[in-house]
Amino acid sequence: MNPRTTGILFLVAIALGAFVYLYEIRGGEQRSEAEARAKRVFPEVEASAVDWIELRTTDGVEVRAERGDRGWRLSAPVDFPGDGTTIDGIADGLASLTSEGVYEDPEALAIYGLEDGAREVRFGASGQEHRLRVGKKTPVGANHYVTAAAGAPVYTVQTFAVNVFERAADDLRDRRPLHFDRESIERIEVEWEGAGVELEREGEVWHMRAPLESAVDRATLDGFLSELAFLRAEGFVDDPGPEDLARIEPPAYRVVLTGVAAEEGTEPARHELRIGGLLDESDRLARGAEASLYRIGGDRFDALPRRVVDFRFKELTDFVAGDAVRFEIDFHDTGADGSSRVETLVGELGDGGWTTEPLPLRAGAASRLVSELARLVADDIPAESMGPTELEGVGLSPPRATLRVYGAPESQGDAELLGEVQIGIAQGGRLFAKVPGRDTVYAFDYALADGIPVSLEALKNRFVSAEGSDDADESGAADAAIEAPPEEAP
Repeated sequence: MNPRTTGILFLVAIALGAFVYLYEIRGGEQRSEAEARAKRVFPEVEASAVDWIELRTTDGVEVRAERGDRGWRLSAPVDFPGDGTTIDGIADGLASLTSEGVYEDPEALAIYGLEDGAREVRFGASGQEHRLRVGKKTPVGANHYVTAAAGAPVYTVQTFAVNVFERAADDLRDRRPLHFDRESIERIEVEWEGAGVELEREGEVWHMRAPLESAVDRATLDGFLSELAFLRAEGFVDDPGPEDLARIEPPAYRVVLTGVAAEEGTEPARHELRIGGLLDESDRLARGAEASLYRIGGDRFDALPRRVVDFRFKELTDFVAGDAVRFEIDFHDTGADGSSRVETLVGELGDGGWTTEPLPLRAGAASRLVSELARLVADDIPAESMGPTELEGVGLSPPRATLRVYGAPESQGDAELLGEVQIGIAQGGRLFAKVPGRDTVYAFDYALADGIPVSLEALKNRFVSAEGSDDADESGAADAAIEAPPEEAP
């Protein structure tokens, strides 16, 4: 074929392809968009351009919301932050409201429920004021009658599209007492009845500064900040009187979050929440940055930590259970004659699972033991340190049981020690424990003994396989359940 002819055909193909794309594909999308826009009740309105909305709520309140630099804010019936998600939904509903049908020459508006006094939404967008009047449901189909203004056509729109305008007044208010960026918070003060803590962040690490210097439990802190971020009011008290204010002064719980300054030389962001005493059987009044008070549910208040120890680092071990290949438990036992001996249980992970020597454990007991030890977090810290006599009194000098878990060795080196814990006696429904190298004495709920043998007696009575222990078979104790911890005096 002539090269010139080939070139011409190539150019024709390109032109044809461009035509198909521009007219059929892209043009089709634009025509579809134009057709959809033409069916809108307010075709010239974009949701982002809506800057104020007025409507009567389902509980009969006239509300006005205005969009500002910080989002939506109510100016009537009370000056208060608006719920951005809900009001944005109303703005989007107005802009995208699409007709299913139209009556260009409607009959009397009363026939459609659109006479004066009908439900109305007023709003402004790009300097223009608009009105939407919502009437009755249509006799057939899930539609409603609406009109944009007196003398304008009457449209039918899908009922779900007008349901977005049916909101109670409180639904348009921001129920969050606190607004903060948790990543920017650098200092936290928490006060409750007779106590409190001060926490400070250095880089990515949080420290307790008061009432003592200590590491912070990150899980508790993350949970605490999440509770505050997702805290929602059950209701509001506007124009609070002396009796209302007396409920929050002094507060039963006070939180101050301090963030970084937005610009050099400016004050850092500060967020304060004061929660007062009981308003009724469960709810409490709270004060944030607004003049109105928030009504907080009792369950949300109860979820807030109110012990210094709750904020403290109480982690004794932290490793991945799947990394463990060996464990050792040294049991320190005192005989009836006062003699002392140490017996060791060793567990090894092989192709067939865990095996233990010199006593075989019940099926699954070794796996559960390792899982329990993988992340061991105490419930309490009874003492920062104890002297030799005190440690002996709680079974930690010498420890009643010492548990060590090892991972696989690297190349020809020694096995990696993943975690080590010393367990003492049970007292007051809790077990005492320590970590070698730390002075701190921890306490656990005695339920920990369900998965970890805390003494030689517990090992033989509850963890050893019945087939592997003559003592267990003779006593019948292998199937015994711990109903209550033994009380041992120091």
